[in-house]
Amino acid sequence: MEKQEYYPGFAGDWQAPMDGLAATHAVDSLLIMRSTPTHMVTAVSAGPRQDTYHPGDAGPKSVTPGCHKLYCEQVVNEDRPLEVADARTDPEWAGNEDLVRFGLGTYLGYPLHDADGTVLGTLCALHGEGFDFDAGEPSLREDLGALAGRIDAAIAARGD
Repeated sequence: MEKQEYYPGFAGDWQAPMDGLAATHAVDSLLIMRSTPTHMVTAVSAGPRQDTYHPGDAGPKSVTPGCHKLYCEQVVNEDRPLEVADARTDPEWAGNEDLVRFGLGTYLGYPLHDADGTVLGTLCALHGEGFDFDAGEPSLREDLGALAGRIDAAIAARGD
């Protein structure tokens, strides 16, 4: 089974927890994204802006001529979390598709892995304005990190 095939059926397992986190933390968008060689593909979308990203929607990575690097692309490439406080004021991210097309310039994302530790995609939060990822108890940062760990464990348990 190819790595990208881990994602079909994820909505059944992860939609409710993601809807709950989006509501609890009042964040615009929570996503599980699958990485392919050329695109980041939405697997699960939650939050008030869930209609911005539908399951199956694909954003081109920077390997596509004329395309800016995606937030999630960097998470996958570097295999580490990424926080972007405000893409509007950050030259590295000013041309990002999420900001330019959808006005979502605040980002926090975690890599998702298979049992061997290979990065498959991301779990991420996007917001239209500045967002304090550390506010609340537990914070969105803590909740997303914990959910990413649960997703990794579920993928590993599948044994694919």
